[in-house]
Amino acid sequence: MKKFALFFSAAAVLCILTGLTACHRSFPLDADLNGLEPAALQWFNRGRSVPCEADQLELYQPVTVGRLTYYPLVLDGRLGYLCLSRGFTGRYKFDHSGRGTGSFRNGVVESDGEQMLLFEGRNGDGRIARAVFSLEGGGPYALDIPASPVFLVSVPVEDTVPTEPVSIEDITFYDSQGREITEEFDLSGGAIQEAPHRKPSGRLPLKGSHHNGCDLRH
Repeated sequence: MKKFALFFSAAAVLCILTGLTACHRSFPLDADLNGLEPAALQWFNRGRSVPCEADQLELYQPVTVGRLTYYPLVLDGRLGYLCLSRGFTGRYKFDHSGRGTGSFRNGVVESDGEQMLLFEGRNGDGRIARAVFSLEGGGPYALDIPASPVFLVSVPVEDTVPTEPVSIEDITFYDSQGREITEEFDLSGGAIQEAPHRKPSGRLPLKGSHHNGCDLRH
């Protein structure tokens, strides 16, 4: 009996070690995200005949929604984002990404019971002080916009709000004096998604949007 007990104990330990090794390989980035930038560049260069250089990639302040962390970025002059997924050990893997023309991206995403509106864009001159979103199923929701070359801001939304991009007709910009300045901007851009395989239902994301260079892949 003791031999059988030892055998099963050893088998259990081996299974656990094998599982942890597989998890480590599936989630290659540690909890502190050391080596994120070179790994991100490698991710975006997959399948490219002319790879991007390190100085063409700029990562900005991220936002976390549940197990997903979204990094706004500029790669080769194009606005985009990179979504990382956190595993049960605290390590990360690349989930999906998006990149294209336009100066703004948005979407309502959900992860682990958290539902958030994400809004990314360019505001280096600080003209936009606030953006107000009128969403189906809830809102309106106001977000303060920082003066930054690239920003990503978020606000919790009700679970009655569809997880999809927001139409440009439902977005209003205001300056620091409270004046509406929406007409001064081209809001065409792209979507921020929670996963590439989940297609938004209902309305189109952004009227006149461009998705050139989008990279929504596992």
